Amino acid sequence: MNNSFVNIGNKAFVQVSKIICIEAADSDKVRRILARANLKRTNPEVIDTTSDKETRSIIFLKDNKYCISSVNASVLVKRTQSYTSELIDEK
Repeated sequence: MNNSFVNIGNKAFVQVSKIICIEAADSDKVRRILARANLKRTNPEVIDTTSDKETRSIIFLKDNKYCISSVNASVLVKRTQSYTSELIDEK
């Protein structure tokens, strides 16, 4: 089982194996995504790691949770890929 974690900003980490998708998003897009899922930022399924900084990405997790981050999606993808390539090299 993969126990690697990726830094998603503001001293918050997500387990790499639980990530389904990382999408670039501003606060309006996040609000629309959450509205489609009948959720608000204050729901327990939504983990807001922005610390009142500008929203730049949303991470979809396997357990039907969402992480909102102030880190750009492209940066998060690069961080995630570095963890996944390390795992492939180990095998």
